[in-house]
This record gives sequence, C-alpha cells and structure tokens, in this order.
Amino acid sequence: MPALLTGSRLRSRTLVFSVALTVGVVVGVLGPLLIDVTHPVGHAVHLVLSAGWSWAALAFCVGLTRKPRGEAVLLATASLVTAVIAYYLTKLGQGTYLTVDLDDPTGAAPYVLWSAFASKTLLWCGVACVTGPVLGLAGNLARNPGPRGLPFRMLVPLLAVVEMSERLGVEAPLQDPVVGATWTVVRMAAITALVALAGRAVMTWRRRPVAGQADK
Repeated sequence: MPALLTGSRLRSRTLVFSVALTVGVVVGVLGPLLIDVTHPVGHAVHLVLSAGWSWAALAFCVGLTRKPRGEAVLLATASLVTAVIAYYLTKLGQGTYLTVDLDDPTGAAPYVLWSAFASKTLLWCGVACVTGPVLGLAGNLARNPGPRGLPFRMLVPLLAVVEMSERLGVEAPLQDPVVGATWTVVRMAAITALVALAGRAVMTWRRRPVAGQADK
C-alpha cells in the first residue's frame, strides 16, 4: 500500500508539472503568434498575453494551485522560464532574428543572429528565475484565508492597474483604438477585482464571531 500511494503521488505531481509547463508554452507562444492578427478579439488577446502582469499572473496562479510552498515556488519558476523560452523560439521561427550581411555584394541568404537570440532568451530567463519564486510564493500565500492572504490575492490585479495606467498614459495615444480600449477594459476589470476582493474580506471579517460570543 505505501508503495502504491507513493506511485500515485508521483504520477499526480508529474501531471501537475506537465500541466504547468504546458500552460507556460501556451502563454509564451500565443503572444507573438497573434501579433499580426487583424481581428479585434485576436489583437486584444495578443495585447493581454504580451503584458507583464499576465506573465506575473501565470507564475502566481501556478503557485496558487500548490499547497506545499516548495512545489509552488519550483513550478511557478519552471512555468515562467518555459514561457520565456517558448516566446523567443516562436519569435525565432517568425524570422525576428534573421539578418543579412550588408557587406556581401552577392546578396547571400539571410542568417540567424544567434547572439541576439541567446542574449534576449538568457536575460529574460534570468528575470524569470528571480521573479518566479517570488510570484509563486505569493500565490501560495494567497491561499491563506481572511486578512492574511488578502494582500497576496490583490497582487496581480494591482500590477495590472499600475501597468495599464502607465501604458494608457504614455503609449495609448500613439496606438490604434483597439489598444487603448483593451487596456482600459483590463484596468477596469482589475479595479473591479480589487474592490471585490477587499469587499469579500471585509464581509468575511464582519461575520467572524467574537471570541467571547463564540465561547457562549
């Protein structure tokens, strides 16, 4: 029986690890794949998946699903690193890092600028290794009920509000209307989530019995 339970737990953890990495691949691939989509919905999805807060949400949500803190930190970091690698491999396949030798009069075929690809990938993998554990731990701590977990539950919506406000103030005037509309909707949704989380925490706190009343 112990061996059976151990095998079951191993399969469960393997499945969870595989799902976390798969989600990371999907997030990393869809952003650049949808960049040239002209349909407003597809373009909006690209904008959301290319935002920093959505990548933070990936690691946070992975950490949120795991009760052991070590697993939360490890899986969150792994999913974020996987997303970064998938993102840059997709950009590589799209020809982003193709270049030509302007000094070659024969017009030789383009070649891949591997140094640029490797430096970008390694840089953001390093960022993922630093931020992944923090976000995974925050997701794990968000599991705590009541006021203890509230600040962590509000982290991703707060990041979305800050980033979208910055983009709306600086970048939106230079972009097409779909961009500004998408960022506005995301910001409003994030503000709504913050209010809902705070309201739920207040209601939960008010419903808790006072220690003396509970004893009676």
